[in-house]
Amino acid sequence: KESRVYLIKKYDISQKILNELVHLESRHILFSMMKHRKSIQDICREQKIPQSSVYKRIQLLKECSLIHENADFSESGHVTKYYQSKIKDIEISMTKFEPKISFRKNKLIKND
Repeated sequence: KESRVYLIKKYDISQKILNELVHLESRHILFSMMKHRKSIQDICREQKIPQSSVYKRIQLLKECSLIHENADFSESGHVTKYYQSKIKDIEISMTKFEPKISFRKNKLIKND
């Protein structure tokens, strides 16, 4: 019974990641912050995505552990949250209805 619970939890995160990657906005956001950390405003401006959509997608990407968040001072001197992709690339394959998701870690992340 315990292994079944583990399988369900594993399936849940795989399913969440797949569902998130289906969204074009999520993919644009995720891959736009691969090389450099970005604020919500940077992402909105560069990707031409409404701020409310960026906030929603960022939250969902965080829940999937696909992005790193840290706070720092912006050029204007205000504390701002910055986000960066934890992954460099993603490979998804399906075998017998079971998704397999492989990630390559983004080595450009600057940890707090």
